Amino acid sequence: MDATPGFPISGNPSVGLIGLGLMGSALAGRLFAAGFEVTGFDIDAVKRAELERNGGGTTVSASDVFARCRAIVLALFDASQIEAIFAELAPDVADPGTILICITTCAPERMVGLAHRAADHRCFLIEAPISGTSEQARDGSAAALIAGDPRAVQAVQPVLDALCPQQMFIGRIGDASRTKLAINLILQNNRAALAEGIAFAESMGLDATAFLAAARQSAAYSSVMDTKGAKMLARDFTPQSHIAQTLKDAELILDEARRQSQTLPVTTVQAALLRTTIALLGGEVDSAAIVEAIRPSPGKRGSSR
Repeated sequence: MDATPGFPISGNPSVGLIGLGLMGSALAGRLFAAGFEVTGFDIDAVKRAELERNGGGTTVSASDVFARCRAIVLALFDASQIEAIFAELAPDVADPGTILICITTCAPERMVGLAHRAADHRCFLIEAPISGTSEQARDGSAAALIAGDPRAVQAVQPVLDALCPQQMFIGRIGDASRTKLAINLILQNNRAALAEGIAFAESMGLDATAFLAAARQSAAYSSVMDTKGAKMLARDFTPQSHIAQTLKDAELILDEARRQSQTLPVTTVQAALLRTTIALLGGEVDSAAIVEAIRPSPGKRGSSR
């Protein structure tokens, strides 16, 4: 590609945002707070209307975002949705050097393919999956794992700083996805372990709130106790991230492990628990709901001490 990455920062330029779900909406708020205009698209008209109420502009298609913006955040569910957008784009719809910031968690090889698709449209793709929930993205405590052409990263650094103040620069396209999958493996298994610990403590008749407080002060501490512990205790499964997304990422981890001939026994069980939870409660609940796949039903609870 002979285009040069560039983004005119002056004059509060409009940043494109394709995908206005939990994470996309959180990132829109951060862009607004940093003084950027936002031009967004989502197939859900309700989500487009919400962006407009918050002061953003919307378009009738993803192609229109490419036509209007030189920095575009892709906040979609999976690689297939991004590939579908590329399939619909006219070859010259984007200005040469347009920079795409892809926060979607994808299989590493598909992320490499997306970078090639972007280059076919004279765009640069920055890989920037975010480690953290939508609430953590909203308050700035999530971390972006960034990979791609250093010139493109530098050109949109103010946008990246607005989206996610905490950043780790990983290197080549694909490696940020590999890093995110390995981090998610640990995070998801920590979450399942916390759920199992809470269910176990409850089954022994312990006060669950006191148990969680003790666990936070113990050698078993992990930050998932802060983000998901209270939600598990209260059975508050209002989504910070949808459990269907968690399962999608777990399946990406297991698929990549099979490619590497790597056995992941704990993650295999954890993915099965996610499937059970979705069968019980649906895919739109928070990932903390995994505790419901472990808690005994009322009729099967043992007696208290």
